[in-house]
Amino acid sequence: MLLKKISGKNYFVALLILLGITIVLLSSIFILTAVMPDTLGNRPHDYSISNICEFEPWFFEIDGLRIYFPGGGIIATVNETDINRSIMLLGEGIFEHNERTLDENSAGGLFMVIEHEQFEQIRGDNLFVPVENRHQLNFVSEVFEQQEGIPTIWESKMPISFQSQDDLVYFYFISPEGKPLLPPEANYTLIDIFGSALIYSLFFLIIIILLTVFTLDHRYSHYWVHLAKNPPGFFSLGIVPIIAGLFVTNEIVTTLNQWPDYYLVFGYVAVIIALTILSRYDKIDYLDLGLRWDMIKHGYILAIFSAGLIIIAIKGLPEELNIGGIGTLIHFSLFFLLIGLPREMIWRGYIQAFLSRQLGPNWGLFLMILLVAITRYIFILATEPWMIAYPYTYLEIAVLAPGTAAVLGFLFLRTENIFACALLHSLLIVLPGIIQY
Repeated sequence: MLLKKISGKNYFVALLILLGITIVLLSSIFILTAVMPDTLGNRPHDYSISNICEFEPWFFEIDGLRIYFPGGGIIATVNETDINRSIMLLGEGIFEHNERTLDENSAGGLFMVIEHEQFEQIRGDNLFVPVENRHQLNFVSEVFEQQEGIPTIWESKMPISFQSQDDLVYFYFISPEGKPLLPPEANYTLIDIFGSALIYSLFFLIIIILLTVFTLDHRYSHYWVHLAKNPPGFFSLGIVPIIAGLFVTNEIVTTLNQWPDYYLVFGYVAVIIALTILSRYDKIDYLDLGLRWDMIKHGYILAIFSAGLIIIAIKGLPEELNIGGIGTLIHFSLFFLLIGLPREMIWRGYIQAFLSRQLGPNWGLFLMILLVAITRYIFILATEPWMIAYPYTYLEIAVLAPGTAAVLGFLFLRTENIFACALLHSLLIVLPGIIQY
């Protein structure tokens, strides 16, 4: 609205204003990342056991952590970078954190990520001897299979992890049976978390501004203007949170049962059939679920453009694409038809569309984004409750999931084409799997 007042009918003035805002926001991101380099996410670690050794009796303390293995133990390196290493320390000992000692029957080791220099300092002159005993090697392998490592957020979409590069980066204790005792402890500050949230929020804002640049001459179709003059009934609005609840329940059940993602389509189809039946019995009016054949030509270039920007913003610049031939095309097509399109028909075609009819496009978009954040919180609470105690989880709940929903919703408003939204949705999930970083 402010943009229209400033620029009037002059699209060139509006373009200059939007590009100026974009430059300011990009400059802000560069400054923030330079000042706070740990605010951007990293590709999740690939864990594998590289060596297993026995160590002598060992005592060390670092960052409030005091560990004593009076009879020695086993150390297994499971990841190593230029900066730090991930290790498992297993054995009977005394485990203390911030002056709180764990019961001797509750802890049997710890998983830790630590900077190389700090590791050498706490190691001292302790000797490490390679393990050759087959029973011990099998035990370590069994314990390793149960570990979480550094938590990965947004694992079902574009997996990323966050970690400091200094000192003791991250750790959690391991039970005598080898299970991780979660939640973990991580070396982070509130400034790091808020910095990450701010940077990724700016990324999404820039993408929406650029979409606005490419659709400056946008006008709502006569059909949408007609819908705006015919608000939905109380029943149509009342079932919006129910539909969102059914959606997240479907996702939770599928995840907890470890079913393939394609099983989600059964829940989506059930919701769409239920809405269609209600429409046939005049409980819901103007139900089109975004399937507007008159708008089917619009928005695909914008969808591809948006997908590229979001993936680069979250995952970084790719090194190469591993297309994989016809198999990748078949996988993408199935995902588009069975998951991407039904999801968009429910979220954009029904929830956002009906909220927009009642409250206007801006408030409809906002409430749809809020519902996405709430359902994401419920999903994580039901499937990985320990992640709620991990601060970066809230970056997924409050920024990444809602930010992506904002781009999808804005694309729907500008194109009125649910197929373009489904294309963007599918690209965001399939492409990161075939990109090498």
